Amino acid sequence: MLESMNMEELIKLIAPVIVFQFTLMIFCLVKLKNDKVKYLPKWAWALIIIVFNFVGPIVYLLLGRERD
Repeated sequence: MLESMNMEELIKLIAPVIVFQFTLMIFCLVKLKNDKVKYLPKWAWALIIIVFNFVGPIVYLLLGRERD
């Protein structure tokens, strides 16, 4: 299926995924700046958010924030 697509069609297909991933990363970095964290220091959470594309922000949102 992907072999029959040209580069322009492939970019159009993956562009929303890239935009969503980048938006999620920025959202989590802003949340990280303002929230209290648990288990790891903030610099470690920032590294996890940036390095592990989709998984890092989701792990931070589920486990890294200290809730009231």
